[in-house]
Amino acid sequence: MSYLNPWSDGDEKEEEPSHDWDKPRTVGDLTVPGGMNNAKIKGVTLVTGLHGTGSDPPPSAARDLLLNEMRILQVDQPQQWLASPHTALVMLEAVIPPGAREGDTIDVTVFAPPETDTTSLENGYSPSTRLTEMAFLGGRARKGNDIAMASGPIVLDSVIEGNNSKANMRRGRILGGAVMMEERPLGLGLIEGEVSIAASAAIGAAINGRFHMYREGTKQGVATPMTDKFITLDVHPRYKESISRYMRVIRFIPLSRSTEFRRRYIAECEAELLVESTAQAGALKLEAIGKEAVPSLMKGLNSENELVRFCSAESLAYMNDSACIEPLTEAARTNNGFRFRALQALGSFDDLDVIDSLEGLLHEESAEARYGAFDQLKKRSNQLPSIAGELLDNHVHLHHVRSASSPMVHFRLQDRPEIVVFGTEVRLNGDVAFVGQNGLTIRSSGHRKVKVTRFQADGGELEKECSSDLKEIIKALTEVECGYGEIVRNVFALRNEGYLTARVEVNAMPRPDRSYVRSEELIAKESDEQENFTDNFSQSSETAKTEESSEVTTYADGDDTLIPTFD
Repeated sequence: MSYLNPWSDGDEKEEEPSHDWDKPRTVGDLTVPGGMNNAKIKGVTLVTGLHGTGSDPPPSAARDLLLNEMRILQVDQPQQWLASPHTALVMLEAVIPPGAREGDTIDVTVFAPPETDTTSLENGYSPSTRLTEMAFLGGRARKGNDIAMASGPIVLDSVIEGNNSKANMRRGRILGGAVMMEERPLGLGLIEGEVSIAASAAIGAAINGRFHMYREGTKQGVATPMTDKFITLDVHPRYKESISRYMRVIRFIPLSRSTEFRRRYIAECEAELLVESTAQAGALKLEAIGKEAVPSLMKGLNSENELVRFCSAESLAYMNDSACIEPLTEAARTNNGFRFRALQALGSFDDLDVIDSLEGLLHEESAEARYGAFDQLKKRSNQLPSIAGELLDNHVHLHHVRSASSPMVHFRLQDRPEIVVFGTEVRLNGDVAFVGQNGLTIRSSGHRKVKVTRFQADGGELEKECSSDLKEIIKALTEVECGYGEIVRNVFALRNEGYLTARVEVNAMPRPDRSYVRSEELIAKESDEQENFTDNFSQSSETAKTEESSEVTTYADGDDTLIPTFD
C-alpha cells in the first residue's frame, strides 16, 4: 500500500507521525475501483429488408438459438423465414461503457457469420433483440441475464469506413441501437489488510462529504458501504460524461477531516498545481477537496502557464464555478489538445452563460470546435433554437445551424444517425444530372429546383420535386426510401461530382487521444528566458514549430505528453 506524504524529505527512516496530516491517506490508498472496464454483450437475430442478398444459414449453434427465440416469440413458419434470400442470420455485439445507466443507448455491431452465404446487409433492419452476456461452449449457446434490447436499421461498414470490400458489405452498425435495461454499477473494493466495517464506513463518509445528489427530493451521498469489502458508487450527474475523471477524483479524496490537516494539504496541492509537470495531479486533488480549494484553483487560473490555467479552469468547471467559462471556451477554440476535455468540462457546468459560449463556437472554422459545441448543446437540450432539428421517417436526425463560417455538412456515424448542415446557402449548384446507385437519380427541374427519382425493381418509381437546398434534398431522399447510409454515400458523390461545394465531414468530434503541446507563445517565452540565462553561450539554430492554422498541432501519444488521456 502506498501513502501520499507530500511533506516527506526523502529520508527512508520515517519518524512516527505526530499529527494526522503527517501521513495523509486518501480513498485511493485503501481501495481499488470496480466496474471501470468495458463489458461486451451479444445476441443473435434475423435481419429483414434485404434485396435478395441474404441466405439460409447452415446448421449451427447460432441457428438453433435463433429458432428457439422465434418459437418463444411464436413466429409462424420460422424455417421459411430463415430460408428467404431477403433475410439473414446475424450476430449482434455491443460494448457497455463504465457507468452506463438504464435507458442509455449504445452502438451495436452487426455481422453475418463467415459460414453463411449472405453477400450484403444493405437495407437490413434488426427486429427487437435481447442482448446478454453470451458464450458458445460445446456447440451450445450459454446466456446470462438480459442487459439491453437492440433494434434498428443497419449502416454498413462500407459507408462508415469508405471501403466497399466484401467484408464491409457483410458488417455494419446500428447507431445507438441498443437501450440499456439496467445500470452498470461502479464500486470500490477494499484492499487486503484494510478490510473492516469501520474502514468501509469511514471511506463512505469521506466520499459522501464531498459528493451528494438528490433522489426523489432527498439529499443523499453517492457512496453506499455494502459490506466490509465493497462500496457501491452512484454517478454524480456532473460527471456522467467523465466517468474516469470521477473515479480519479474520488480516489484523491482525503480521509482526514481535521482543520489543520486540510489547511496543510490544500497548501501542498496548490504548490503542485502551480508547477507545470504536476499541475494535473494538483488540480484533481484540489477538486477532490471541494469548495475549500476554490481559492487555490483561482490562483492557478491566473498563472502565466497555459497548462496550469487549463487544469485550474477544468477543475473549477466540475465545481460549478463560472470563472471557468472564458478560459475553457478559449481552450476549445484554439487548442485541439485541450478541446475534448474543455468541451466535456463546459458540458458539465450548470450555467446559462455556457450556452452563449458554446453557441459562439458554432461560428468557428474548425470542424471539431464547431461540431463539438453543437454536440454539447444537444446534450443539454434538443430544443435549443440555435440547433433545432427534426427526426425524419428513416430515423435520421436532421439539424440546420446558422454559422458565420464556411458552409459544412456533418455526418455522425456513431451513437445516432444525424446530419447537421452548418450555414445558410448549402445547396446544389449548376445543371444537376446525378445518377446514384439502386435506381436513384437527381436532376435539375427549374431555377433552384431538382427532381429526386427512384426507379424500383417492379417497374414503379418514387418521385419528389424540391428546391436545390441540401436540407430539402435530404428530406426528398428520405421520401424515396433512402436509408441513412445511402444518404451519406450520395451526398459524398454529389460533392465529388462538383454539384456541392460545401465541406463534408464525418465524425469530426473532438478526440480524447490528442496530447497537449506547448503553444508557440510559451515556447518563445521559454526560449527568451533560456536566451537570457545563457547569454554568453552558443544558441541552437533550430526554429520553433509553426502552425498552419489557429489550431495547435497534434502530436502522437508519447510525444511531449503532459496530459495523459483519461477515457
